[in-house]
Amino acid sequence: MKKKSSFLRSLLWIFCSAVAINGLAYAGIQGYLFWQKLRNTDYKIPIKAIIQTGPQKEALKTAYLAEILGLSDDCFVLSANFDTKEATRKLLDSPVIREAEVRIKEPGILYIDYTTRQPLAFLLDFENVALDGQGYPFPLAPFFSPKKLPEVYLGIEKNIEWNRPITGPKMALAFDLLKILNGPIVGDLFNVKRIDVSHAFEESYGRREIVLFTQDEIYTTHGEKEVQFIIPRILRLSSKHYAQGLSDYLTLRERLLVKEKQDLQLPEGEQTQVVCPQKSIDLRISQLAFIDEEERCR
Repeated sequence: MKKKSSFLRSLLWIFCSAVAINGLAYAGIQGYLFWQKLRNTDYKIPIKAIIQTGPQKEALKTAYLAEILGLSDDCFVLSANFDTKEATRKLLDSPVIREAEVRIKEPGILYIDYTTRQPLAFLLDFENVALDGQGYPFPLAPFFSPKKLPEVYLGIEKNIEWNRPITGPKMALAFDLLKILNGPIVGDLFNVKRIDVSHAFEESYGRREIVLFTQDEIYTTHGEKEVQFIIPRILRLSSKHYAQGLSDYLTLRERLLVKEKQDLQLPEGEQTQVVCPQKSIDLRISQLAFIDEEERCR
């Protein structure tokens, strides 16, 4: 039995040795071929093309990326002299780029793998500024096409910085409201145009409030004409119990819509859209709603 066991161990040792030697030989051959390829590759040619890769197909214009990296038809940079790490850093300095990686897989061709920030809301405190899901501000135009997004007003008194998220209790409150209002229940019922948390933490209880600018739409058909009635509302919510205030409004909204549909008056002529007078609804006191005087849509 001992001789048989020793024989099997010898065979196993020979087999493992053969596999290891073949593996080392293969790795050595591949390494040599790669070294030969690098040796024979001429990196002393200028970068002449940029190829964009990533989850978003050409989210930014190639000319913009080239401008960031200092590349142009008048300014040639040799592949051998191009610093990919420095190029990555320059791309990440752009406020609209969230992640980036620059590589040269072959001479003369630059591969840029990147993702852009995705706008979640407009920051109304400044012109042409949006916020992404992490609170980073960035310019919309000319990088993104016009979008239909809710507006957020924080009441910021100082300038913002690119590549630095906006933090603080107002920002956290606005994002929590966006999460609720974009949810499957509230988001499917009515449109939220603006979230104003600029007075959410006032010392005076009378001035402390969250203000939502919302909009309902009612469509009615008269003969062959379909008319759209837009009903704008201002909701005033408590800074602490805003979730309960929204819940109370959803219950109240059903009754309001029933009455508003009954009071609708079709416009004369070819008019197909009617904007109703704006209503203000104060929901800061639990289970109470103070509504301003109602006017009929005309």
